[in-house]
Formats: sequence, structure tokens, C-alpha cells
Amino acid sequence: MSKNNRSFKEKNLKKLKESTAQFFIFAEDIDSTPSKSMNVFYNKKMELNRDITVLAVQGYSELYDKKELTFIDSMAGSGIGAIRLLKNCANIQKMVINDINPSATRLIEKNLELNNLLDRPIEINISRKDANLLFNEIAQKSFNEESSSYKKPDIISIDPFGTPNLYIDSLFKAINQDHGLLCITATDTPVLFGVRPKACLRKYIAKPLHNNFCKEIGARILIYFISRIANINNLGIIPILTFYSNHFIRLFLITFKSKTEIFKSMGNYGYIIYCRDCGHHFAINFNILNKTIKCKLCGAENLDYAGPLWIGKLHYFNFIKKINDLNKKSEFVIKNNQRIANILKFCLDEINMPIGYYNVHTLCHQIANKSIPTMDVLINKIQKEGYKASRTHFDFTSIKTTMDIISLKNLLKKLENGVD
Repeated sequence: MSKNNRSFKEKNLKKLKESTAQFFIFAEDIDSTPSKSMNVFYNKKMELNRDITVLAVQGYSELYDKKELTFIDSMAGSGIGAIRLLKNCANIQKMVINDINPSATRLIEKNLELNNLLDRPIEINISRKDANLLFNEIAQKSFNEESSSYKKPDIISIDPFGTPNLYIDSLFKAINQDHGLLCITATDTPVLFGVRPKACLRKYIAKPLHNNFCKEIGARILIYFISRIANINNLGIIPILTFYSNHFIRLFLITFKSKTEIFKSMGNYGYIIYCRDCGHHFAINFNILNKTIKCKLCGAENLDYAGPLWIGKLHYFNFIKKINDLNKKSEFVIKNNQRIANILKFCLDEINMPIGYYNVHTLCHQIANKSIPTMDVLINKIQKEGYKASRTHFDFTSIKTTMDIISLKNLLKKLENGVD
């Protein structure tokens, strides 16, 4: 008998709590490194992901005036993410909780019972299917004449172990085309961040860069890939929140179907050019006739690039403002609310800032500074020089700025020498 087919009676379940939700997982999985070999997948470090997803779904409901939501949790694991949504988001009227693992679906039912959710007037369906099969069945149902009134789901979440690339095409066939919400996680960060560049070319059809701002480059490669698959399905996407934490990227994207707007959105596709001599970087669009053969700052020809990728905005101001307000409300009982507040603040700050960032510790090391200024002092000095500057959520020891890297290093030297 396989490990996953043993009955629950043969295994010890342990009850845990996250926010206001209780749930069981297998005791032997508690201290395990998250992997596919677990009885039922659960990752404690993804609590922040689940926290922000609760806020994002509620914020989406309010901002887009969605009174009755249909939510698909396509890779639910223990079901804790879906349970927290059911307990916190009143507008969810239908929930499909899916996982291909038979032990997971049985555990999900047990966890729903534990939280008294099966007696609520909400349609909850537990499903055991491959996510692509589930999405294609939803799409097929919407095409059937007898189901012409069938409404595609408003929100779909995919949270795979590794890359989400296998599921994106069928995802767009299943989602509501008019302001649907996609919640997509990628945990294959070594691929997206340029540690495994060949794998990135294979999986995302883009060249990464392993440099000081590789986390942002990776997020932009992922958004570009998803947007291009959306275009193939006659859809476009708008990133409303992009964040990185704990070796994962989580995207919240809104769908739209205007072909005119889709074409305009393609102006967000391009490349990042990076000078390996001085560290200067900048974005260019898809017009390869305007190619750059020298660094615009130092004149060096030792250039590298990343892309194609998304060179547009990563966040939508009104959405982040909305979920930031929700995060301050006590009824969500979010353990990581202060950490989330910091992330959202930095996301707001970086909305109108250029692509890329500079790690202050790295710069100080390069110029042999013995001391490192505080972020507030450095940002204030940059702004006094007439440039923009902000923190970034991608790296709490880095800044985004319109000041070029040579001028920034000179400023750091001045601060080291006490020159005002």
C-alpha cells in the first residue's frame, strides 16, 4: 500500500492554527522541508502569501464591486488557504478546492468540518483533478449550449511547487475575461533570478540576469510570460500587486479583453540593458533598430541584457491603498500585519520609480566605505540633490532612484567623509 493511500487512522494528525482557522496536517510533515514527498503539502513559510491573498481577494471584491465571487483554489494542499478565505471574505459564494493528491482531498474535507464550513450557505466543491484538467473542464462547460448561462470563475489561484508555466494557457481559458483576478505563485526563483539561465530560457522563453536586482528582473520575466500567453488567448493582464518574499514571487493580475488595449499593453514589453563595468542599467522597448552598443553612462561595451520582460508598472496604486487599509482592520487577525504594512508601503513608494535598484551595502563595499548610512538619511540626501529615491520591497537594504550609479557612489563617499 502506498504512503498516500494509508488511511488517516494509521497516521497521526496534528491540529494547527493560522489566523482564525484551525486545520489538521500530518504530524510527520510538520518539520519536513516542503516537498512533493509530503503526505499533504503544507508550507508554514507561505503564511505571508496566504495573508496577502486574503487581503487581495477582499480588496478586489470591494474595488471592483464584486458581490458574489466564485473562487478556484486549484492546488489547495491542506486547504488552509481556501479555509481562511471562506472565513474572511463574505462575498465568496462558490468555492472549488482542488488538489490532485487523494490524501489532500480527504484532509480538506476534514478541515472544512473542523471549521464548521460545510453547514454554511456557500457552494463548496472538493475536487481531485490535475489543475489543467480542471481549467479545461471549466472552459468546456462555458462553451456548451445547455450551459450558456454558466459563469466563469472570478478568481483563480495557482500555487504550484516550482514553476506555474504549465498551467497558464488553460488558466486563461477558464478565468472570467472581464476583470477576473489571477493569483499566481512561482517558487522556482533560482530559474527566474538567473542562477539557472538555461532553465529560464526553456521555461519562460527569456534570458535572466543574476545581478543585484535579479529579484525584480525575475518578477518582470514572469509577468511578461503570463501576459504573452494571455495575448494568445485574446486577453490582456494588468499587474495590480507584485511581491517577492521567502523565495517566492506572488502576482495578482486583472484580466481584460479589449483588443485595442491589448495592443497598447504590448508597449510594456522590452529588455533591460545592464553594464557589467559600471552597473548602470536601463530599459528599452522591442524596437531592435534602436539597439544600444555602448553604456550610456561610462561608454563601456561590456553590456548584457535580460528579457524579453515586462517593463511597465508592477503595482496599481488604488489596489494597494485598498488592501493596506484592510490590513489595518482587526477582524482579519493577520499575524504578519506589520510586515505586510512595510511591504505595501515600499510597493507604493516604488510605483513611479525606474526599473532596478541598488544595494547600499554592496555599493559601500565597492567604494571601500567603512560606514553605511541609514536608508532615510541616504534617501533624504538624494532627494535634496533633485532626484527621486525610495525603498523597495524586493530588498530592504536597497533603494530605487533616478540618480545614476556613479553619482550615487560619489554621494556615498561624501557622506562617509562628512561632506554635506
